Amino acid sequence: MKQPWKVAAAGVLAVSIAISGCSSRDDSSDKTDDTTADGGKGTQAASGNFINPDEDCTNYNGTAGVEGNTIKIGTIRPETGPYSIYDNVTKGMDAYFKAKNASGGIEAGDGKKYQIELIKKNDEYDPAKTPALAKELVEKEGVFALVGDIGTEPNKAIRDYMNENCVPNIGLATGSSEWGKANEYPWYFAGLPAYATEAHAWAEYLKKETPEAKVALLYQDDDFGQAYKSSLERNFEGSDIKIVASEGFNPLAGTPVEGPVTALSQKGADVFIIGIGGTPCPTAISKMPDSWTPMTFISVTCGSKLALTLAGAKSEGVYMAQATYDPADPADAEVPAIKEFKEQAKIGGLDDASIEGGISATGWGFAALFALGLKEAKTVDRAAVMNALFALKDAQFGMIRDGITINTDGAKDPWAVEGFRIAQRKGDGWEEKSPVQNWEGKSNEFAGLN
Repeated sequence: MKQPWKVAAAGVLAVSIAISGCSSRDDSSDKTDDTTADGGKGTQAASGNFINPDEDCTNYNGTAGVEGNTIKIGTIRPETGPYSIYDNVTKGMDAYFKAKNASGGIEAGDGKKYQIELIKKNDEYDPAKTPALAKELVEKEGVFALVGDIGTEPNKAIRDYMNENCVPNIGLATGSSEWGKANEYPWYFAGLPAYATEAHAWAEYLKKETPEAKVALLYQDDDFGQAYKSSLERNFEGSDIKIVASEGFNPLAGTPVEGPVTALSQKGADVFIIGIGGTPCPTAISKMPDSWTPMTFISVTCGSKLALTLAGAKSEGVYMAQATYDPADPADAEVPAIKEFKEQAKIGGLDDASIEGGISATGWGFAALFALGLKEAKTVDRAAVMNALFALKDAQFGMIRDGITINTDGAKDPWAVEGFRIAQRKGDGWEEKSPVQNWEGKSNEFAGLN
């Protein structure tokens, strides 16, 4: 297959650009930058040497989708189907842009403010439907970028097309290890932490708390779930923790998740890891037999109030690796980023249930990541925005928890978020069991890419 991109071997050279927000977040940093739910602090913008469109692209159009003071972007998500719960991610993005548009727009690195037009398409989480929709957004609608696209397999289905046409896909709503391959696919930038790093956080906690654990693993039978499975297997090597049983689950097969859960419950495991997403994740929790009470870990994609409400009472006590504040957690209520999100999200059209549901906050974060790229780029140009995102230093966006560092370094470290705390579900909130720990520059190693 023809690949018209050639990522420059020289690496990323960066110059410092300060970024300021609208309100401050309390932390112990001595930096003077403000941090908000919609902006960043202390970042570096790349000089353009990671992606060089003159060398890497054919018929490059860096300002496609930019007309006057408006930037047109697109997103593809499951508005319908078993994963339609994730349409709330898109609603959060939409609210962010509407709130920003109402206040004059998003300020870019060129000093101008831009209105954002978001065009939404529905692929029902079916990767067979995603390519035609991406082509429509790029070639018919003429979008500048895709932002917050949902799902590992749908994003894989359009990866070659997006990279061959040098169109950014920013804030991918997936932490697949595939997004660590920035040398091969430099126009993709993940919005979630790597699932492999999340699994590493689980494993490190288990090694300390239950060093002889017997693990039952329910994983999504695609690259999403395989990332959890392979990372856990690598992390447990040389330890006394054993995966005693594992079951794959195909989200597109229409098969109930109860069967695999029941089978795993009969294997003598004292730890249950649920590496699936969408509605099947909380369903898996709810279908655990009453006689089986393992320490249960859930995917970062399943930890919202909205999802856990579907699980019912059995969600009490589950564990997760947490990178963001939770708008429904009483303990996070006074965090400046949460307060701003709740205020601005209403301006953007979200109701209280959507705000506290949690999933919309994830989309708000993806939109804020796109805004950060615009702010850090010297010009509103596709390559400039991508280069800025690949050269972040001590940045902040959305509702990332204090203590989690955000730095990127081109293909060497393409992951923005590589830190977690371990928390346990208690009532409507979370109790910290292990404080934030960062694994800067380690995600590709955990994914087996280095």
